[in-house]
Amino acid sequence: MIGERAYIGIGSNLGDRIKHCQETIGAISDIAGVTAIRTSSLYETAPIPPASGGWFVNGVVSVQTQIKPGALLLELLRIERSMGRAAERARGEDRSIDLDLLFVGSQIVEQPDFVLPHPRLHQRRFVLVPLCELDPDFRHPVFGVTMRQLLDRLDDPSLVRLVVPAVRSVESEEDS
Repeated sequence: MIGERAYIGIGSNLGDRIKHCQETIGAISDIAGVTAIRTSSLYETAPIPPASGGWFVNGVVSVQTQIKPGALLLELLRIERSMGRAAERARGEDRSIDLDLLFVGSQIVEQPDFVLPHPRLHQRRFVLVPLCELDPDFRHPVFGVTMRQLLDRLDDPSLVRLVVPAVRSVESEEDS
């Protein structure tokens, strides 16, 4: 399957956070048109206020896909809802699962309700650490710098600590 590499941020700060993230990885791998799943390790990270449910578990999933970005986002929203996340949600609220479409290749989308690349990923250590684990040389299509360069210049003192090394990696036969 030829398509584009997409990167999806995953996170949870309610309930069995690790289990929620692992179940979500399985659900992402079940999306029609998605192959070559790679996952970062899972990291525990401090919540960004106003979240009060406790520390997050975060990671990044990399997939090969032929799905258009908007359709992929809808699939991610469907997975969130199936795991108990309300369709209406406020930024920063506690959640059993949170999925963010970070990149789809080098595509740039600017719509009122959908921006790609994710508009705040370059400000978040909890996104850049697992992104660098998967693909430190991937270039941000707007800023023109690598994920490693974004992480190295980041002014974010938040703690990101490893909790589960390399959760799961499912590569298609084409990618082996």
